[in-house]
Amino acid sequence: MTLIYLFLGLVVLGLLLQSVVWLRVAAMRRAGVYPASGQATMSDVERLVRAGQRVWAIRCYREIHHCGLAEAKKGVDDLHIAA
Repeated sequence: MTLIYLFLGLVVLGLLLQSVVWLRVAAMRRAGVYPASGQATMSDVERLVRAGQRVWAIRCYREIHHCGLAEAKKGVDDLHIAA
């Protein structure tokens, strides 16, 4: 029974963390910092890197290129942008 409660607790924690991410993305989109869904371009990635938002730039890169995390990190790191 304890394992069931532990599992349910982990599931709830995961859902809460995902909700925080969704709310953060929605707030960034309303503020115009993060592009609308399906509207991201490489200029958005470059702008996010220049603004010091590397994690969000990687997320945006993944959305554009439909790639994995490692490939997106490398792609963002390979951009030669003066921050």
